Amino acid sequence: MIRWQRYPLLLALLTALLAFLLNQQATRSPAPVSPQIDRFSAYTAFDLLARILGDESPHPTGSAANHRVRDELILVLAEIGLAVDIQRQWGCSNRASRCAWVENLVAEIPGSETGPYLALMAHYDSVPVAPGAGDDGAGVVAVLETAKRLLKEPALKWPVLLVLTDAEELGLLGAEAFFANHPKRDQIGLLINIEGSGSSGVSQIIRTHGPNQQLIDLYADAERPSGMSLINEIFKRMPNDTDFSVSKRAGVPGADFAFAAERSRYHTRLDNLALLDLSTLQHHGDNLWPLVRDLALADQLTAPRAVSYQGFYGWWLHSPYWVNTACFLIVSILLLVTTFRQKRPLRLIAAAAALTGVMMLALVVTGLTFSALWWTKGATVHWPAYDAPLRYLLFCMPLIVLLQCATIKLAQDVQFSQRVLAALWIWWIAGLTFLIWLPDALNLVLPVLSFGALLVFFAPILRPGTVLIAALTLLWLAVPGSLGLVLPLEQSQGYHLIITTLPFLGLFLVLLAPFAAEQRTRLVQLVLVYGALVSIALVLVLPLHSAMRPQHVNFRLVVDPDGAATIATTSSDRLGPDWSWAGPAGIKTQLPFEQGFAQRQVSAPPIPLYAQPAVTATKTTLAGQAIYALSVILPTNPDWFSLVVTEARDDLQFELGGVRRPVMTNRWGSLKGQKVLQINGIKGQPAIALKLIQSGNQPIAGYVVAGHYGLPETLSGWSQGRGETAVPNRTGDHTLTYAPFRLE
Repeated sequence: MIRWQRYPLLLALLTALLAFLLNQQATRSPAPVSPQIDRFSAYTAFDLLARILGDESPHPTGSAANHRVRDELILVLAEIGLAVDIQRQWGCSNRASRCAWVENLVAEIPGSETGPYLALMAHYDSVPVAPGAGDDGAGVVAVLETAKRLLKEPALKWPVLLVLTDAEELGLLGAEAFFANHPKRDQIGLLINIEGSGSSGVSQIIRTHGPNQQLIDLYADAERPSGMSLINEIFKRMPNDTDFSVSKRAGVPGADFAFAAERSRYHTRLDNLALLDLSTLQHHGDNLWPLVRDLALADQLTAPRAVSYQGFYGWWLHSPYWVNTACFLIVSILLLVTTFRQKRPLRLIAAAAALTGVMMLALVVTGLTFSALWWTKGATVHWPAYDAPLRYLLFCMPLIVLLQCATIKLAQDVQFSQRVLAALWIWWIAGLTFLIWLPDALNLVLPVLSFGALLVFFAPILRPGTVLIAALTLLWLAVPGSLGLVLPLEQSQGYHLIITTLPFLGLFLVLLAPFAAEQRTRLVQLVLVYGALVSIALVLVLPLHSAMRPQHVNFRLVVDPDGAATIATTSSDRLGPDWSWAGPAGIKTQLPFEQGFAQRQVSAPPIPLYAQPAVTATKTTLAGQAIYALSVILPTNPDWFSLVVTEARDDLQFELGGVRRPVMTNRWGSLKGQKVLQINGIKGQPAIALKLIQSGNQPIAGYVVAGHYGLPETLSGWSQGRGETAVPNRTGDHTLTYAPFRLE
C-alpha cells in the first residue's frame, strides 16, 4: 500500500476542509467596484441611497418621512428622464383583513415592442423603527441604477416597467393594490423582485415562478451567479414573504432576489447606511443589471420550460426537471445492479443501517447539546453575539460521534467500496424524498449520486488507490449540496431553527463515515473533544447579545377606557433576570380580548394625552343584509386602527375603496381566533369611508383600537433603559388606546 493510502481519514478531512473553503470563496459577494461604464458600482448606488434616505428616519407607510422618500424617488426618476405614475388607493392583504392607503410609483422605459413588460419591483417603505437601508433601500437603488443604464442602451426590444411599491412591510399591501387594480398589471410578461433581509450576505435567487429557462440561462453570465432551486422548497415552508408572492399568485413568471445575513439587524435601527455591506449592494447590482439588459434585448422574455438550478464552486448549473428525473432513474438502476452483484448483500444492508444509525445519533447529540446550552443560558437566541464557538460545535459534534462509533468497529466488516455504496443508498433515499415531496431540490444530490454510482459500479476493476481518490472526489462533489449549506442556513434561519442545518450535516457525515472506519482516530477525537469543551465553556461565559447583535425588545403601552395604563415587553427571546426592572416575569395580557403574550408587565402612571377612539354607524338594510356605514372617531391622529370583532355573524364583511372582502379570523398572534380588521397608513387622514356588512340583524360588537408608533415623551426612560445591547424591532415601541363598541 502506498504510504498516503494509510491515512484515509486525514485525507478525507483535508479534502472536506479545502472543498468547504473553496465553496465559501466561490459563493461570497463580489468586492465593490468604482464607477464604470459597463458595470454596476456599489459606490454610486450607495451615494444615491444616502440621498434617498436623507436623515435615515424610519419611513413606514403613511408617515411624513415616507412621503419625503416618495418625493425624492419621483425626483430621481424625473432626473433620469422617466415620468412617474403614482397609484394612490387602498391595498388589502389576501391573508388577513389588513388594508393600507398606499402610493405605488410606476415608471416605464419604452422598447421597440409595445409589450409584454419586463417588470422590476422593489419596495420603498420601511418598518417603523428601521431606516431601511438593506430592506429594501438596496433593492430600490439597484432598480434605479439599472434603469439609468437601460436608458443609455441604443434600443431595447421589450419595455421595462419599474414598480416601487409601498406598504410591503404591512403585508405586501402595495403589491396587492398594483396587481388588483393597476391597468398594466396584465401586460407583464416577466417580473424580477429584489429584496433584502439583514445588512449583508450573498444576493441570490431565492425562488422563481413559471417558465424560468430563459432567465436562468441568461443569469449564467452574471459576475457571481448565486442561488439554488432548493430555496424554492424552503421558502414554501417559511413564514417569510416578499412582494414576489403577490405576482406569483397573479400568475406572472419571474424571479425573487434577496440577501439574508446579519439578520439580528433586520427590522431594527441597525439596518442603516453605516452597516450596509457594500459587497452585498454590489452583488445586488451585478445580478440585476446584466440580467435585465439581456432580457430586455432577448428575442423572447420567457422560454416554455422550467428548469432547476444551483451554483457549484462558481459554476452555474441548470437542467430541465425531466433530465433530473431521468438521471435519478439511471442512478437507481446502477445502484441496484451494483448491490445485487455483491457476495454478501445482507452485510451491505447492515452497513447502510449502521450508517443511518450513526447519522441519526450524531444529529440527536448535536441537537441536544444546543438545547442544553440554551437551557443553561436561560434563553434561545437567533443570532448570538459570539457565534464562533457555536459554529465549532455545530460542525464538530457530529464528527465526534461519528469517530467514536468508528472506534467500536461499526460497519468495519465490509470493504471500503461497500461502505461507500451503503452511504450512497442513504443519499438515494434523500433523492427519492426530494423527487416525491421536494422536486426543486432533487438536483442537489445528483452530482454525488451520478459520480458515486459510477464509482461503486466499476470499483471491482479499479485499484484500491484509485477507489480512494475517487471517493475523495465524491466528498468534493458533496460539499456544495451538504456541508456548504450549513453556514448559509445558520445565517438566515438562526439558532432557533438550527435544526434546518442538521439534515445537510447528516448527508455529508454518511459520506465521511467510510473513511473513519479505515484507521484509528483517537488523536483526532481528543483534539475535537478538547475543542468542544473549550467551545462549550466559551458559550456559557460569553454574553448572548452585543451592540452589533442586539436583543430585540419592544415596549407596548396600553391605555384602557378609564385612563389606567400598563407597559409590557414583547420579545422573540426570553428575557433574563437583568430585565427585572421592567416588571415581574410571567405571561399576562393587557387587552381584554387577547390571549397572553407579554413577558413582563407593570403599571404605568395615567396618560392623559390619549383620548379614546369611538365608533358610530348608520345602518341600512338591503336584500336581507345589514350595512353599517361607520364613523370611526380617532381624536389622537393614530398611525393605524383596528376593529376587533367579538360578536358578529360568520359572514361579516367589510367594504373599503369600493371593494368588499370578508373580515378574516386571525390565525396567529395574541389575537388568534378573533375577527380583526386593521386599517393602516391613515396618519393625517380626516375621514375613512368604511362599511361593515352581514346578513340578518344580529348586533356587531367588539373593540376599536387606535395605535401609535412610539411611546409618549413622559415614558422615554423606558426606551433608554434597554441599554446598548437591546433595540426595538419591527413595529417597535407603540401605544394603544381602546374602547368597546356595539352596533345594533
